[in-house]
Amino acid sequence: MESNKSLMPEARLHFLDYWRVVKSRKAIVFVVFLIVVLVAATVTFFQPKIYASASRIKVEQERLTVEVFQQQGYAGYDPYFLQTQYEIIQSQKILYPVIERFDLRKRWAYGGDPLPLEMTFRMLRRAMSVQRFRDTSLIEIRVFDQNPQLAADLANSIADTFEKDRLEVRRQQTMKGIAKVQEELEKQEKKVREAQDKVERLRKELNVQVFGTVKLNDMTVQQLESQLTLARVEFVGRDTRLKELKKLTHEQLRNAIATVLGDPTLQQLSQQLSDSEVRLAVLKQDFGPDHPQVKGAVVQRDTLSQQVESRLDGIMRGYEVEFRMYQERVSELQKQLDELKKASVDMESEAFLPFRNAQREEESEMKLYEVLKQRLQQVSIELQVPRSPVEKIDSGEPSLAPVKPNWTLNLTLGGLVGLLLGIGLAFFIEFLDTSLKIMDDVERYLGLPVLGVIPQQAVLLSNANASQLHLEAYRMLRTNLDFSYPGTGTKSIAILSSAAGEGKSFTLANLAFVYAQQGLRVLVVDTDLRRPTAHKYYGIGRENGLSDYLAGSQTLDEVIHQSNQPNIWMIPAGEPQSAKAALPLLTSQRMNHLIHELAQRFDVVLYDTPPVLGISDAAVVAREVGNAILVVQHRRYPRAMSQRARKMIEHAGGKLLGVVANNVHVDTGDNYYYYHEHYEHYLREREKPSGGKQTKTDEMKLEGKY
Repeated sequence: MESNKSLMPEARLHFLDYWRVVKSRKAIVFVVFLIVVLVAATVTFFQPKIYASASRIKVEQERLTVEVFQQQGYAGYDPYFLQTQYEIIQSQKILYPVIERFDLRKRWAYGGDPLPLEMTFRMLRRAMSVQRFRDTSLIEIRVFDQNPQLAADLANSIADTFEKDRLEVRRQQTMKGIAKVQEELEKQEKKVREAQDKVERLRKELNVQVFGTVKLNDMTVQQLESQLTLARVEFVGRDTRLKELKKLTHEQLRNAIATVLGDPTLQQLSQQLSDSEVRLAVLKQDFGPDHPQVKGAVVQRDTLSQQVESRLDGIMRGYEVEFRMYQERVSELQKQLDELKKASVDMESEAFLPFRNAQREEESEMKLYEVLKQRLQQVSIELQVPRSPVEKIDSGEPSLAPVKPNWTLNLTLGGLVGLLLGIGLAFFIEFLDTSLKIMDDVERYLGLPVLGVIPQQAVLLSNANASQLHLEAYRMLRTNLDFSYPGTGTKSIAILSSAAGEGKSFTLANLAFVYAQQGLRVLVVDTDLRRPTAHKYYGIGRENGLSDYLAGSQTLDEVIHQSNQPNIWMIPAGEPQSAKAALPLLTSQRMNHLIHELAQRFDVVLYDTPPVLGISDAAVVAREVGNAILVVQHRRYPRAMSQRARKMIEHAGGKLLGVVANNVHVDTGDNYYYYHEHYEHYLREREKPSGGKQTKTDEMKLEGKY
């Protein structure tokens, strides 16, 4: 027979397949999830409470708080500056003093011997977190400890130690620089004195002229000529002014000096003189020359006129003195220019070359000395000016609530891990589980149609508490079986299962019940001659049964018993038979005759059989009966057992009409759930009373309008 696998289309996994796995193993998923969450909660509960405190500082490249001297500009942005400070904060240079200050070696030893310094350093490194804020110069120092006050003290102490370290490092570097500059300054001062001594010695040896306190090489001919030109211009101006003033009359001179010079005394005297003359003219009109008032006015006028003349004479004498002074200055500058030109000519000779070189050397050494002296003074002053390389923005405060353990985070992670482990375990178990899970598996691996799906918790339909759902499931099995059964007339069907415990006899009993409900005469034949169980469902003893008839000790009528259910008869298995005796009885001609005889007497004959695997009795019965159905318990045995059972039956010559899926978890199998959910909905709608408002509402539900 051709392999059915080649005829089946290739299976493709769908999302619903994964969901079906999780849904079917939800108990495992939930248990694993719950265990992991409980473990996470327990571990979190017993973890010590850790408090955190943070100190935030602003770290910048060093600069003075007050600019004492004009700066040439700061260095550009250094991308490695903050990263360098980030590492320095966590270095031994910063943390070792903090460890000693708080005696962490003993504090963290918990009563034992003090911890090694290196171990304490590593513990402090693990207990702190240094974070840089992007696009800022802020650094946060966060410390974790079981003592909230200690955490705050450590964070603040690390920040303070880092600030002091930066200041101290800069101060030490500056002091070293000052010492070096001071040393170089002393050397340079010695060189300047030597250069000055050399210049003085050569000056005396070569008889070099010295112009006062000014050195010859400090004055150039061009500079002196410029001064002489300016002096001559001033001299010419004074000379011209004096000559022009001498050409004026007395009255013109008085007005010109009062206007040009702007002398307030002269202007006041001139005004008083004018007023006096006006007053005298008025008095002469009223009085004679000998009148006392006229005489007094004349005396006053003469006095003021004398004062004006005296003031004009003093001003003119001053102009003359100023003229002679500028005349002498021009003469003196001309004399110096002549001497300088003569000295310059002499200095250009080879005889004065050593002196000129000595002067240049002296000037060079003096310039370097002045630069070093100025820099030393500047650095010394800057050293005393406060600096701000580190600014504390926020100080660490003792935390009121612990940051560790984080219940929310731990339980969330525990839940996620538990969920993933549960789902993983579910898929692993599903991978190991090779049983038949869904109807598609039956068709895919067995190549047989599914005739019926029996939900879990089914009971004998003859009981009063049997549910309508289970009853309809067996009725559907009966209907599908009727359509699958070839031909018309009596239905002789063997009920098979690959292994024990799959519900074969139970399925047969309920199938017989639904056939009997139809008014058909049903006969149940128990062919399990070794471990019979079918007779228990009908309250009949196993005596006087099939084995007795096949052995010839009983007639057919004697072995057919009326059951306690209407329209159902039964032939029990009879006396137990050994393995050697059972098979010959089932393969005997008498068994073949029995099957044909029963088909004449009853409408439906159902044969209960032993398990197919392990013994050959079931395959023989299936061959003799001709038609059979295979009962497979949902998720019970590996599908290989059902495949092997099918091959054994077909090899023996039996014909399998289909498969009955028994004890199905309808809430975990998507296909089963869909089928039974809609069927239950149909039953609920059918069982509701007709008429009234409720009926109308139900009709709207069925039509999809509610």
